[in-house]
Amino acid sequence: MANARIYLDCAEIDKIRDAVSTGLVDGIATNPNKIAKSGKTYRQVLDEIRSVFAGPIAFQSMGRTTERVIAHAKEIHAMDPGLAVKVVADSVGLPAIKPLVAEGVKTNATLIFNPTQALMAGLAGSPFISPFIGRARMTGADGVEAIAQMRELYDAWGIDKTVIIGASIKDVTQVIEVIIAGAHAVAVPFEVFTAMMEHPLTERGFEGFLAEFEEVSKRGKR
Repeated sequence: MANARIYLDCAEIDKIRDAVSTGLVDGIATNPNKIAKSGKTYRQVLDEIRSVFAGPIAFQSMGRTTERVIAHAKEIHAMDPGLAVKVVADSVGLPAIKPLVAEGVKTNATLIFNPTQALMAGLAGSPFISPFIGRARMTGADGVEAIAQMRELYDAWGIDKTVIIGASIKDVTQVIEVIIAGAHAVAVPFEVFTAMMEHPLTERGFEGFLAEFEEVSKRGKR
């Protein structure tokens, strides 16, 4: 899982199936918002994804107390030990990381905006963290610079077992920026994933090649 680079941020099975078919998706990230929109339960979404994808999947643990976050995380882990369990990187979720990791639960500290949230999650031993980029920019903050600072903090203190996943990415430019800033991986929605494989000039060039190829093909029939 640590070698995964591109996560699809999605809970819609049709989009997941299309993206997975490219062979370029390393993991699937979900959250309560996406699952709520699907009209399905965690179990139903998991079963759908597992029908087309055998790799890492992330589900969100919820709770207003650390004890409840831990309990829900264990419920998610019991559904599929290969899952990564997201925990909110706050004073409730961060204390849940060490005991969960000690029991073999892979955690992903999420909703990170402050570099010190990332530092605390890394010190707690979370295998993954998910700093949010797009949401930060909507408030005037620089989520890309925050990722650069997180990477500097990790390098300074020798935190080398936590994967930084740039999340809440809204366009291809943000994909490029967060990777250059030091993110180990990115979580992108389906629309951004498909846009990463396209460019108007590529399409224009292909149409030109196609017309020329058809002309060449006609010569072979003469």
